Amino acid sequence: MSSFYIKSITAHGSGKSDAIVSFSNGLNIIQGYSDTGKTCIVKCIDFIFGSSEKPFDKSTGYSRVTMQIVTPNGEMVLRRSIGKNQIQVESDISYIENGTYDIGYKKNQKNPVINSVWLKLLGIDGEPMIVKNSDFEKKHLTWRTLLNLIYINENDIGKSESIIVPEQYTEKTLFLSALLYLISGRDFAETDAQTKKEIRVARRKAVEEYVNKQLSGIADRKKALAEQIAIFADVDVEDEIARIIADIEVTDVAITQAVNDSKELLGQIMAVEEKATECAVLLSRYKALKSQYTGDIRRLTFIVEGEVEYQNVPHSAKCPFCDGKMPVHDRTSYIDASRAELTRIIAQLNGLGETETDVQKEQADIEAELTALCAKRTDIEMLISEQLRPKADALQDTLKNYRAYIRLKHEMDVIDSFSDSWTTDLRELPEEGDNTLKYHPKEYFDNAFLATMDAYAKSILEECNYENLTSARFNLTDFDIEVNGGKKSTNHGKGYRAFLNTVVALMFRRYLAKDAKYNPGLLIVDTPLLGLDQGVDDAAPESMRTALFKYFMNNQTEGQMIVVENLDHIPDLDYTTSGATVITFTKGRFEGRYGFLNDVY
Repeated sequence: MSSFYIKSITAHGSGKSDAIVSFSNGLNIIQGYSDTGKTCIVKCIDFIFGSSEKPFDKSTGYSRVTMQIVTPNGEMVLRRSIGKNQIQVESDISYIENGTYDIGYKKNQKNPVINSVWLKLLGIDGEPMIVKNSDFEKKHLTWRTLLNLIYINENDIGKSESIIVPEQYTEKTLFLSALLYLISGRDFAETDAQTKKEIRVARRKAVEEYVNKQLSGIADRKKALAEQIAIFADVDVEDEIARIIADIEVTDVAITQAVNDSKELLGQIMAVEEKATECAVLLSRYKALKSQYTGDIRRLTFIVEGEVEYQNVPHSAKCPFCDGKMPVHDRTSYIDASRAELTRIIAQLNGLGETETDVQKEQADIEAELTALCAKRTDIEMLISEQLRPKADALQDTLKNYRAYIRLKHEMDVIDSFSDSWTTDLRELPEEGDNTLKYHPKEYFDNAFLATMDAYAKSILEECNYENLTSARFNLTDFDIEVNGGKKSTNHGKGYRAFLNTVVALMFRRYLAKDAKYNPGLLIVDTPLLGLDQGVDDAAPESMRTALFKYFMNNQTEGQMIVVENLDHIPDLDYTTSGATVITFTKGRFEGRYGFLNDVY
């Protein structure tokens, strides 16, 4: 069964009651007299499918169409108004979003295109590009491109040419590519679009001009390179590079040794400076101690001199206040003690002087050593900066020049190689003939497809009781059926052509249902009998007309089918018992619904 089917079609209008027809997932027959709106229903379906043709005139009072779709994953409603190129979609299907969809593709597209919805219903992801012409140029696969497989209208049902392939030459290749995609899923993405001959000629000329320009440019470059390379004409560059690299290695070793010596001297200098600092600290302390000793000597001398002077001071025998007699007290003298302390300090001062002299001598020796070390380190730094570094830099510059020579020589070789290659390519540019790969879609319908279609043609015609059937085959060239070795266009009138065109549509319906990767699962045929005249009783149970409708009834599992036929032609069969849905428009000739649109006569 198909992946979706049309559940109902509704026409709406302001002030008008809705005109509704409901369908089942199998056979649906719309029967009635002329001008009752049978074809209007299929035009409404085509309108939702994206047709620009109005399904009814505004004078009817109807202006909008609604289609209800049923799938195994949910239902969907599509609405479109006359004069609008947009469709409103309401969906409870997870992979189809609600919203406004445009009918076709255009620049600066804001809304999604309804085409993606129809393709999703078929199980096709994305919007594939299919080949549209012999140069493998691509175009979107669209539902409208597939329409000839789905809808056979009353104007085409009796045509002499293939009922499936479009009449317009520009659309034939696109349709066959769409059919190939349904059958196999192949879009020929592996084949690039072939450029038209005039474009190829222009490109070849552009390539020639480009290559010649490049050859001219590299000739100038080669001349400049030759002038630079001439500088090294008398030099064995390879030997010079080897010698310079060896000198650089020796110089680097000398620089490394000098740097290490400088670091070692710096360590010695820092150690000697530390000793010098220690001597300076000692001398500073000795100076402070010497100052202290001198102060002590002055203090003791002052005490002794005071004691001496005190001995010459007369003793007062009477109190100056009370004139009483004052007792004489014994008094201790500090002269001896001070003299002893003075002797000790003088001895320490003399010892301090000797020590200070020793430290000063040591300080002088340290300063001499520090001066020598600094001078030696300065010599090493000057050796590095004035001799070793400049020598290393000069060697590196010379090495760069020689290596530049090697690059120049290599570039010269590359230029020669490119020059030869481009010259060869220019000579081997292909002439513009007609041997470019062309796309012919019929070449991709293989023998298995043809054998299956032959079998389906014979089987369906037998089931439809086709008169005097001997053979039936599918003609790939015409993409049409041949019966008993004759073409439909030359051996039959309009009525038989309508019958055979219906059979062709049924053949593709069966192939898509049973053998294709993607199956639309829908076939609409408007007036398949179209005045068929067998010269026998139309009501005969074995007649072609009756057998055709019995075939419709017996093969409902291949998808939904909607058949439109005039009540004057349709066989009298028990369609309801077979599970078919029958919609009848009476035109007022007997009880029942007059026509599709309410109050339109």
